[in-house]
Amino acid sequence: MTNLKFSEIMIDAIIFDFGDVFINLDKQKIDSEFRKLGLTAWHADLDALNKEYELGKIDEVTFMQGFQKHIPHADLISIRSAWNSILADFPLYRLEFLQMIASKYRLFLLSNTDSIHINHFRERNGEEFYNRFRN
Repeated sequence: MTNLKFSEIMIDAIIFDFGDVFINLDKQKIDSEFRKLGLTAWHADLDALNKEYELGKIDEVTFMQGFQKHIPHADLISIRSAWNSILADFPLYRLEFLQMIASKYRLFLLSNTDSIHINHFRERNGEEFYNRFRN
């Protein structure tokens, strides 16, 4: 093994997650929003449904309809809103930090964030903010 010192290691890329790294998550709010719709508890069926959606095995509508089986009086728009309620704020200083280090490092986002959340983030924060983050 070499006698390499930590200060000699060159970092040229950084991999980030999205949730609770850049965007704050409100995990209690999603629970309360689904309870308002009539969901009494999260269970194995919803875990399996979420996994299928994360892996791209089902589309957004099928995902929402899967929730609707457990809360039949809720419409798909209300379910989507409850699903998105986990997304809190994305402080500007975090975006500015990324922009500051982007010239020094290759930056990557590796996340299980789904398309429903991405679309909500984009709509709520606007195209300019979304594009600045994406770039």
